Amino acid sequence: MRPIIKGLDKTLVVEKKYFPMKQKYVIGIDVSKSKLDCTVISSGLKIQSETVITNNEKSIRSYLKEMLKALNIKKDDILVCCENTGIYNRPLARVCIKLAINLWVEHALRIKRASTDMRGKSDRKDALRIAEYAVRYNDRIIVYTEPLDKVKQMHVLTKCRETLLSQKTAINNQLREAKSHDSFEYDLLNRSYKKTLKILEASIKEIEEKIEQLTNENYEIKRSKELLTSIPGIGNICAINLIVITNNFQLFRNAKHLACYVGVVPFKNESGGIIKKERVSKMANTKIKKLLHMAAMATIRSDHELKAYFHRKVSQGKNKMSVLNAVKNKLIHRIVAVINRNEYFISKEELTVNQEKNSCILT
Repeated sequence: MRPIIKGLDKTLVVEKKYFPMKQKYVIGIDVSKSKLDCTVISSGLKIQSETVITNNEKSIRSYLKEMLKALNIKKDDILVCCENTGIYNRPLARVCIKLAINLWVEHALRIKRASTDMRGKSDRKDALRIAEYAVRYNDRIIVYTEPLDKVKQMHVLTKCRETLLSQKTAINNQLREAKSHDSFEYDLLNRSYKKTLKILEASIKEIEEKIEQLTNENYEIKRSKELLTSIPGIGNICAINLIVITNNFQLFRNAKHLACYVGVVPFKNESGGIIKKERVSKMANTKIKKLLHMAAMATIRSDHELKAYFHRKVSQGKNKMSVLNAVKNKLIHRIVAVINRNEYFISKEELTVNQEKNSCILT
């Protein structure tokens, strides 16, 4: 295939190599709250059909079965691709899993950056963009897998806990500001918010107990949490969130991939003779990044090895935040190591002491 990019005074022909697709057809789906815009294209980028359906399981199941029958193909011959829109693409995900149809849920920004040559924007065009992206970048396909039931429940509860915590923090901030500037307003607010704060605290405690119960009900999740919390600086909340975003470490088994996803890997920024400072990407899971930041701050106070590393690098003139970012990276490597080895974290000091004890016993 030879896509043509037209300039002002000449035509530039760019050669592109595409990997052969396993699937014969791709359904690109633009997901919105109430409807799905579906475009079916062949592996040769020829449009087969364009349809709009309601965003519910019944309509999606009926549509996919009709397409399989109309195209006279097996389930393995088709790929469904959509952007990650959170809760709105869950009916589609559930149906694809039940029908055993391959689903690729891709990051919206990747599709947007790869489709800059198409003019205009509509739901119909977006569905075509998604379908063409799936064909052109089929070597990147990651088939969607349903998270574990316990992990899904933990995910909902952690989000609920965050919402309640943010409400509690907002109220406490308002009370603190009023207390320091206006005693009359503070007394009024304090009386008004007293019951609300008690309810919020009770709800947060109840949610944390439910999360703990779910963790203890599944041996693998419980084991992962125990391994993670054996690392200095990693607490219960950080461990639970890591388990949730990695589907109990089924999505990320490589420390480099997880570090890149979290946003602690610095990337080069240079062009010709211009060489800029390496910076981390903004395409990151900021929630986990914040938790790891707090974990890193705790680690450089409690862990002798990383504390010495931090102060040594700072004394060499390194920027404190850059060194702290490196500490986060080291924490991620520790996290993946304990999970892959299925062993509790042991510091170098503890390892040395154990080796000395063993040598004494042998002698």
